[in-house]
Amino acid sequence: MVGQKAFWLGLAASAALLAAFAYLFLPRQDIGDVLRDADLRYVLPSLVLYFLAVWARSWRWRYILRPLIGKPRRSLYPVVVVGYMANNILPIRLGEIVRSYYTSLREPISPAAAFGTVAVERASDVVTLLFFLAVVWIALPTSGLLDELSASVPGGTPVLISVSVLPFIGVTGVMVVISLVSESTVLRWIGRFLTPMPPGIQAKALSISERLIEGLTVLRSPKALGAVLLMSLPVWLFEAAMLAVIALGFDIADSFDTNAEFLAAILLFTAVANLAGVVPSVSGGIGPFEFFGAATLVAAGVADAEAATYVITAHVALLVPVSILGVVMLLLDGTSLRSLVKKAETGPAGLEIESSSGAPESAA
Repeated sequence: MVGQKAFWLGLAASAALLAAFAYLFLPRQDIGDVLRDADLRYVLPSLVLYFLAVWARSWRWRYILRPLIGKPRRSLYPVVVVGYMANNILPIRLGEIVRSYYTSLREPISPAAAFGTVAVERASDVVTLLFFLAVVWIALPTSGLLDELSASVPGGTPVLISVSVLPFIGVTGVMVVISLVSESTVLRWIGRFLTPMPPGIQAKALSISERLIEGLTVLRSPKALGAVLLMSLPVWLFEAAMLAVIALGFDIADSFDTNAEFLAAILLFTAVANLAGVVPSVSGGIGPFEFFGAATLVAAGVADAEAATYVITAHVALLVPVSILGVVMLLLDGTSLRSLVKKAETGPAGLEIESSSGAPESAA
């Protein structure tokens, strides 16, 4: 079994955060009233926005893959959906590796190189979400929201702005450095790091690293890097719009004096709840999303019961429909999730199984 320690760590973290979420933000006497007053019909149109976000992801990924495969043989949209489905039902984010193998079945690319392109996606997601934080603190007229949150942070507003903006600058800087450094230089750095290891392990690790770096090809051009970051904006703006629509059904906008403060709170919630995915958890980010998402909204001035019920509803809307669609797409494609998972369970070392010269076609 892959990553038993990681699985149990994620399970423990999810359980602890869900317990804290229930204790702090779920006053039972108010939940029934919130649900009775909520208009859950807003969830349906919000799903249109969510699947537009998934389409935007496939559009961005097509651009990232272009230097490696040219024009895709088949649509990338099902692959993205299956990857999200796998992440939602499998532990320790095995869905990223599942997506890499599934891509290699449909396109002439190695799983390792495909995994490298997924890493580019994730890095651009982080940069975009950190950019949202910076926008909330710097650009939007949200002094009341800023005061509420900074009051609970040691050091106040300067510390809060620094914590929000500096990671954005740091991650962006790393991506820019990668775009300016040659592949041979990166491999030389990796080789020096691996020097203390036995020669056989060194050779295997360098082989995997070379294919992973192949997936970072799009970062070799600052212009292409900028394009990827720009393409990330509609991805998260669509998802933030989805969360805003669901929030309207809970009258969360009434907790704020202006529409600008409501939109700022939604951007903040979108960024924090998704960045919380770095915290170990079981599948789908269950636990970190609920706890940190509700904590953000409550700090912004939303009532505990409203924040908690809304966060649960939003997370279900994010997880369930795309998971159902992913299962359906795999069935239609004639591909077995079990076989993809078995390969994913070999871990990072298994990424060199397929050669980049040509991957097998799908069974469909």
